[in-house]
Amino acid sequence: MSALFAPSDGPRVFALPPGVDFGAALIAGLEARLAGEPPEAVARVEIWVNTQRMRRTLIERLTGGPARLLPRVRALTELADDPLLPGFVAAPVPALRRKLELSRLIGRLLAVEPGLAAETAAFDLADSLAELMDEIQGEGVPMEALLTLDAGEHAAHWQRGLRFLTLLADYMAAGAQTGGEGRMRAAATALTERWALRPPEHPVIVAGSTGSRAATRLFMTAVARLPRGALVLPGFDAHLPAGVWRRLGREDAGAADHPQHGFRALSDA
Repeated sequence: MSALFAPSDGPRVFALPPGVDFGAALIAGLEARLAGEPPEAVARVEIWVNTQRMRRTLIERLTGGPARLLPRVRALTELADDPLLPGFVAAPVPALRRKLELSRLIGRLLAVEPGLAAETAAFDLADSLAELMDEIQGEGVPMEALLTLDAGEHAAHWQRGLRFLTLLADYMAAGAQTGGEGRMRAAATALTERWALRPPEHPVIVAGSTGSRAATRLFMTAVARLPRGALVLPGFDAHLPAGVWRRLGREDAGAADHPQHGFRALSDA
């Protein structure tokens, strides 16, 4: 076991408080934990950050000092395109192709039911349905859930909306390829299954993400449970009143807008 982390019986989670220079604190913590280790120890560390900007920031700071070996720093957005993952799909469906396919289906629907929307709205509706599809796949919601929605007691616009949701469900059932958040979730699921049989022998860290998206949260929970895995959360309020923390776990109005809400969802996971 690397000296980077002490053995743990549960998920390994660290956090930095609001207002801290996250990149500087992360590097300082990494250096402190690797003090006394051979120079190549840091090169075995794999760090996943939430954006390409944070990746560039870390690399610039790491290369700005004395010559040293660097950890492998990757952005979470790269996870879905890792060719080494089992079940990897070589190329996602282009966004324009998906938009054209959906707009064609919407056009056919409007030709039969012109009262649903103006024909000129087909492309905007296609964009909205594509975004919804991405969110559904990322959250792991089964497409059958769209078909069980009951809008009978709601206003007429809910009835019209349900027609478009049914169209989207049919499109997904016809084998629409996963992309975006859905592709990310598939990658996280594949890694979780692989790690259950053979966890990585090197340290793996997810740093700077709140886990607000379900696909990212799935990946983070898998990393936190690795023998050499850890999370480093940004801007975590350790002094949040217990009552507020409990309310964040319910579906209260406005709970999702609280800056600590993502951490509560991650904690529950």
